[in-house]
Amino acid sequence: MTLSLSAVAAPRRALPRLKAESFRHPLDKDLTSLVQNSPVALLETVIKRAAAPPVEQMVRLDNLANALRVSEDQFPELHASFREALRILGGLRDGAVPELYVRSDPRPNAYTLAMQGGAPFVVVTSALVDGFSAAEVQAVLAHELGHLVCEHSLWFSLGNVATALAPPLPGLGAGLEGLLQSWRRAAEFSCDRAALLVAQDPDVVNAALIKLTSGSSKDVNVEAFLEQAREYERSLGAANRLVRSAMRSSLADATHPLPVRRVAELDKFAKSTQYAAIISGGTPLA
Repeated sequence: MTLSLSAVAAPRRALPRLKAESFRHPLDKDLTSLVQNSPVALLETVIKRAAAPPVEQMVRLDNLANALRVSEDQFPELHASFREALRILGGLRDGAVPELYVRSDPRPNAYTLAMQGGAPFVVVTSALVDGFSAAEVQAVLAHELGHLVCEHSLWFSLGNVATALAPPLPGLGAGLEGLLQSWRRAAEFSCDRAALLVAQDPDVVNAALIKLTSGSSKDVNVEAFLEQAREYERSLGAANRLVRSAMRSSLADATHPLPVRRVAELDKFAKSTQYAAIISGGTPLA
């Protein structure tokens, strides 16, 4: 496998003083506050002390047994790309360095876990590594690192436990699960922003998102998909109330926002003064 980041056109900047709150999506901010003031917060100490260590140990053993751990000696180009993305984002708050694994899978995908911050990791599939450009792979890695920088993974895990315990209380389980699903979707917008802060080229991030949507590694036309996103918004706005309500209901259990919404939100952030200010405050990437 050969990786080259030469496809990234403009010189990029590292963001050593970057804080999650400086790029977190507004929906993520609002819903994070709601989650942290929900019954989920009552479980934080218990989960971190009792459940997190064995779960992290089990998952890490599974990765060691069934995946390939990326290092300076194993997929060194991918390792360098991952470390560069982490450096651009300013690292994790506790200084932890996540492990990176590659798993055999014909579907392009990636995920991360960090229940207590002590043993974070990122997994990418072989289809993603082999089928995406180096810059697109790095954007996906940066998205996953965004979950760690924003500390989403701990609250995702707490939420899963909380909703498992909540159903015996009438109405609480469904309400809490609805809140958590909305927050999970909002969190993805923040992580798409993290991907852009590393790639510093919206076309790279959008191309990666589109390829994940289509499941194909073929070249894609980002502008055509942005127009598709605009057409979706126009069509949704013109639809009758029953159709709009049905669309909202169909998305209630989704863990990710609609792809057209993700590229539209990323396009707005890429053109914002907020993004420009973050990048201008960085230092040249050596």
